[in-house]
Amino acid sequence: MLKYYQDRFGGKDAPIEEQGNCFQACVATILQIPLEEAYSCVGIQDEGDWLDDFNKWLEQYGISVVYFFNSKENPLKMTELKGYCIAELMSTTLYQGERHVVVMHGHYELFHDPNPHAKEQGEFQGVYVFIPLEPYKLVRINHH
Repeated sequence: MLKYYQDRFGGKDAPIEEQGNCFQACVATILQIPLEEAYSCVGIQDEGDWLDDFNKWLEQYGISVVYFFNSKENPLKMTELKGYCIAELMSTTLYQGERHVVVMHGHYELFHDPNPHAKEQGEFQGVYVFIPLEPYKLVRINHH
């Protein structure tokens, strides 16, 4: 599986063209599409609009995404998660502790950090889980 790395590293206060594109690199890695073709959330500030926009973009691939928030009060139990997802973390390398994303496989197993300079991952904030829009099509593929 080809792993894509981010090529911009500015924080949310940087000019839009310099803001980090770790999410775009994670999307490119999971979907196995070129970085420049992957969805970019750079410059979008409103979380709700951003997720709606991302899900509209994902429709072309027959999938959508759901975000599950992790907190001390309501810890996320991911013990049964299978496949690839995007995990949101607090950055230990960039952005003075702003959020960063990585590709995970299974439950809490780091598959790819799109920051080529990362040496560790910060506190887990939540996870974006991809789901098929029409699961029956996947079942039919596997039964033929």
